[in-house]
Amino acid sequence: MLRISLLLFVSTGLSSGCIPTQQVDSNGSSGGGTGPGSATTTTSTTTTTTTTVATTTTTVTEAPFPCTVCQKIYDNTCQGFGIPNLIQWCPTAAEAGIEYSVGLLTAIFPIIPAGSCATSITCPLTTSLRIKTLFFGDIPAPVIYAWCEETGPDAGKWFTGSTFLKYELASLACKPIISG
Repeated sequence: MLRISLLLFVSTGLSSGCIPTQQVDSNGSSGGGTGPGSATTTTSTTTTTTTTVATTTTTVTEAPFPCTVCQKIYDNTCQGFGIPNLIQWCPTAAEAGIEYSVGLLTAIFPIIPAGSCATSITCPLTTSLRIKTLFFGDIPAPVIYAWCEETGPDAGKWFTGSTFLKYELASLACKPIISG
């Protein structure tokens, strides 16, 4: 008997109870938004993703030119590795690490006139130093340095060798060891 009375009590409570409902307009919003107790809630979420990509650029530049009377001696037609092709290319002065100084090499090589603009050349791998002389043309370099007097009768002229046996230079460049 207790079961039947409990069942009647539960079923009576459910039938007289109220189930809350909400009316929805055709545009999807809650109905009756103007009456008391009504509220409209709008939620918006924006996600922004920023991606940063690190890039590295390597630029080879020449050191400042300290000479006043003398011009640079390294061949300025050299355009870099593989240009114009893999047999006739030569590195630029910056790629070859050509640096000029005034008076520095005189302390190392006393055979160079004092106060001269000078450079010592160490060519990159797969290249060797070649010089263009006024009389012998393009030849392998017998030495790895060159100088130019800033004053005197030979001012502005580039030489290699020694003060006793010197060769006047037209230009110098690091050229491929294997050439055509």
